[in-house]
Amino acid sequence: MFGWPVGYILLDSAFAVAMWICLGRFFLGIALPDNSSAIVMRWLVQASTPLINAANRVCPREIPEKLRSLYAGFVLLVIRFYLFPSITGYGGKGLGDFPLEETILGLF
Repeated sequence: MFGWPVGYILLDSAFAVAMWICLGRFFLGIALPDNSSAIVMRWLVQASTPLINAANRVCPREIPEKLRSLYAGFVLLVIRFYLFPSITGYGGKGLGDFPLEETILGLF
């Protein structure tokens, strides 16, 4: 499919979904409060809270609470974009070269 091992694709896809969930919470959180009754926002808050709590271990305390989801998404992006390719040797020139994003871009 991509010429990459299945394990790498699954691991990268898990990190990609987690990254996009954190970024989605941040961008939707600009317009809606965290305790909104909108089902998408409730789902994003539930899904991203454990990820944000894990990222709080490396997050500086000066970062406001509303920006923590952006920070968590950025940490996941750095892991996907720099750490995974350096460990596995499989890399791309941009974010569109990773398995999940390549599949989504291929639909259009």
